[in-house]
Amino acid sequence: MADFHRPLSKRGISNALLLSKYISQHQIIFDLILLSPSERTQATLDLIITEKEYLPKKIQEVIYHAEAPTLLELIKDQDNLKKNILVIGHNPGLHLFIEYLTKTSIKKFPTCGFVKFSNFDSWKDLDANILDFEFFLTPRDLTND
Repeated sequence: MADFHRPLSKRGISNALLLSKYISQHQIIFDLILLSPSERTQATLDLIITEKEYLPKKIQEVIYHAEAPTLLELIKDQDNLKKNILVIGHNPGLHLFIEYLTKTSIKKFPTCGFVKFSNFDSWKDLDANILDFEFFLTPRDLTND
């Protein structure tokens, strides 16, 4: 089966449900969802966001197999009125993108890894080294939450 059409694994489903619970319990709200058109990213969205019919989402072909600079430019081009953007994509691009933004080496960025940044006024400032890296959660962290 081609990677693009590969379904979410049992572990991926379990991890997405853990993340959904965390998002709900912590009342995290998104203004926009950017996601790859692959089958498993669509399935992940369906599991983690229950009220998604009210959320604007953009399916972006460039997210599939995107490298860090592509993700950076995609996010920098977003409307500044959208303060909380969720990106659902793939590794290694997301992993390298998060390392670039945090200036930190991350040993593993697993399926359903979740990162939050804050402290900027414009998406164009995303790489201006002014971000606050609030947290990085993995499914393993969420099993203990």
